[in-house]
Amino acid sequence: MSAALYSDAGAYFVRLSGGTVLGWRRDQEGWTPSRTDLPATAGQIGFEALPEELREEVLAALVRDEAVQGPLEGMNN
Repeated sequence: MSAALYSDAGAYFVRLSGGTVLGWRRDQEGWTPSRTDLPATAGQIGFEALPEELREEVLAALVRDEAVQGPLEGMNN
């Protein structure tokens, strides 16, 4: 897997192997995912820096990326 995790201003990002960046921001209902650009100010983090409640969702995105081996066409693949 050649993905990398980042954080910036309370949001978390994963740059997938195909270059797609997914981001998660907290709202009233939990974490909201979206495709996005990686902020220039984002710093790389390790998996342990992710909030516990976000880890499973990020792992699922990483596994899908590994299985597809390229940019994802949608968040519900």
